[in-house]
Amino acid sequence: NAQYWEEGHPRNNAVFMMHQIGLTQWKVNSGYHLRSLAETAMYRFKQLMGDKLKSRQFNSQHTETMIKVKAINKMTGLGMPKYQQQI
Repeated sequence: NAQYWEEGHPRNNAVFMMHQIGLTQWKVNSGYHLRSLAETAMYRFKQLMGDKLKSRQFNSQHTETMIKVKAINKMTGLGMPKYQQQI
């Protein structure tokens, strides 16, 4: 149900392409799926770890962020099911 905005708006190009090639193909062509995954990952990160960093220096912020990312990856790994191959 995407509609055109005022004349010359950049969104209109995306709406035009959606109408021409279909929503599914537009998502593939535009990389929408990867954008959606990135937005979901950032949402989870902020929900679990907070939306602010404690550190004030850039290098410390980088370290703090990497520690938080490793913690989330560890939690995700612990929640994954174990696979046993049947012989």
